[in-house]
Amino acid sequence: MRIRTLGFLPICLLAFGYIPAWPASPGATLRMSPELRQLFQAEMRELLVGTRTIAESLPVANWEGIATSAAAMRDSYVLAKKLTKAQEDELAKLPEQFRIMDQAFHLRAEKLVAAARGRDAEAVSFQLSRLLDTCVSCHSSYATSQFPNFEPHRDQAHQH
Repeated sequence: MRIRTLGFLPICLLAFGYIPAWPASPGATLRMSPELRQLFQAEMRELLVGTRTIAESLPVANWEGIATSAAAMRDSYVLAKKLTKAQEDELAKLPEQFRIMDQAFHLRAEKLVAAARGRDAEAVSFQLSRLLDTCVSCHSSYATSQFPNFEPHRDQAHQH
């Protein structure tokens, strides 16, 4: 079950391929029950396996492996199979910003499937990098307690 309660503007932005990196307030957390958090963590572990599989498949042109992994990521939701009604309600109350990032992730995974089916290494590489950008945006916004290295250095100016 993907979160589908988005307004008109975010849907238009996603439809035209613009996926914003709108971070929430640094250190924001997603408030959820321990059971739902456990399901999210299981989901994240599966997604990590998918990204590793794709990264290992790209240099050897394993297009089917990439497409299969990306499709599983697009369709991912261990959650969909295991959520109670109360957890579905809890999920629907997560911040809109998080829901936008979730939609962006699934859209990128779909574009990754298409690139792999087109046997386009450059497009696969690009879509994988954009998919990972959505992970970084979400983790740096909502999971700094799990990934403290995303916390900004307060004594350094932003540099590229």
